[in-house]
Amino acid sequence: MLQGATLLLSAVLIFNSVSAQSQRGERVIPEGTVIQLSLVDPLSSKLSEPGDKVTAIVKNDVSVDGSVLLRQGTEIVGRVTQTRPAGRPFRGGVLHVTFERAIIDGQPYKISAIIQSASDFTRDEKVKSDTEGTLKGGTDGSQTLTNVLTAGGLGMLGAMVVVLAGSEGRGGGIGGIGLGGAGSAAGAAVLGGSMAAGLLLTKGKEVRLDGSSIIRLKLARPIVIE
Repeated sequence: MLQGATLLLSAVLIFNSVSAQSQRGERVIPEGTVIQLSLVDPLSSKLSEPGDKVTAIVKNDVSVDGSVLLRQGTEIVGRVTQTRPAGRPFRGGVLHVTFERAIIDGQPYKISAIIQSASDFTRDEKVKSDTEGTLKGGTDGSQTLTNVLTAGGLGMLGAMVVVLAGSEGRGGGIGGIGLGGAGSAAGAAVLGGSMAAGLLLTKGKEVRLDGSSIIRLKLARPIVIE
C-alpha cells in the first residue's frame, strides 16, 4: 500500500513539473536520450592531449513527442579530459571526452552526458566505452597472429640450431641427427618461448575517430531549452 502511494506521488510530481515547464514555454530533452554526433576534427588516444577542444555536430534530428528539439547540425562542444596511447602487451589506448554544452539557436546550454560508444566506419570497427564513458581500444587479432607467426618462424630456426647442436657426437635419427632427448626438449622450449615473446610484443589498438565516425552520446541529465 505504501509503495503504491509512493509511486502515485512520484507520478504526480513529475506531471506537475512537466506542466510547469510547459506553461513557462520550456522544452525538455529527457535524461537517457541518445544523440548521434559526428566530429569536426579527428581524435586519437595517441595524438590528442587533455584540454584539447572537441567540436561535434548532431547527425540526426532529436524529437520529443513529435517536436524537433535538437536539430541536425547543432554544435556540441567539449574537451579531451584523458588520453593514454596503446602499449604492450595488448594494452589498448584510452580516450575520454567530456561534452559540456550544446549551442541551440545561438545560445549555449550546459549538458551532462557520457559516450556510450563510437563507430569507426573507416576501419569498420566499434569502440566501446566503460560506465564512465571512457573509450578503450581493444586488440588487433590480425597483428597478434602476424607477430606470433613471425616469432614462431624465428623460433623454429633457433629450435633447429639447438637440435642440431644437441645431436653432435651422437648417432641415430634421420641422417645421423638425433631428434629426441635433451636437444629436442630444448628446441621446443626455444620455439614456445619465441611464440610467447610474439604475444608479449603485440600492442593494443589506438582509439582513432574522425569525421566518418559516429559517437553515441547519452544524456545523464535532461536539457531544458527555454
